[in-house]
Amino acid sequence: MASGPPLIGIVGWKNSGKTTLIERLVAALTQRGLRVATVKHTHHELRAHNGVTDGERHAQAGAIQTAVISPSQWELADKLQRAPAPALDDLARRLRPADIVLVEGFKSAAIPKIEVRRLASKTRDPLAASDALVIAIAADHAVEAATVPVFALDDVQAVAAFVIASTGLKSA
Repeated sequence: MASGPPLIGIVGWKNSGKTTLIERLVAALTQRGLRVATVKHTHHELRAHNGVTDGERHAQAGAIQTAVISPSQWELADKLQRAPAPALDDLARRLRPADIVLVEGFKSAAIPKIEVRRLASKTRDPLAASDALVIAIAADHAVEAATVPVFALDDVQAVAAFVIASTGLKSA
């Protein structure tokens, strides 16, 4: 079976800015001619669409498809599934024709990740120190002694260029 598009995780603690970075990355990658799909993990049950859920924010930013996964149900293309969600790789194959899938949350997933850090986060324990799959950090403050590339959280174009380079994708 053919493999799906590459997956890049966007991880961080609550209120670190993951959804905002995903929105901005979707727009930046789309502007570069890539078809971007997203997967969002939530610890809560899925909510009715109201124009402001994180999955809707992904779609409004330009994601061609968005999947949202909660503990007991998941949604793809606005179709609620009351069953365990498929593994991320299987889900990525369902998200074709995406060139790349940005995955929000899933801190423990075995995929390359960009860690998001903000001073406003209640929890600030770094993830990169204990996760070899963190390939970069995007932060709103100086990061000391990083062993991976560090980007300013607002420098979305640099983060987008890094995502393209690290996945081997070609932009238009």
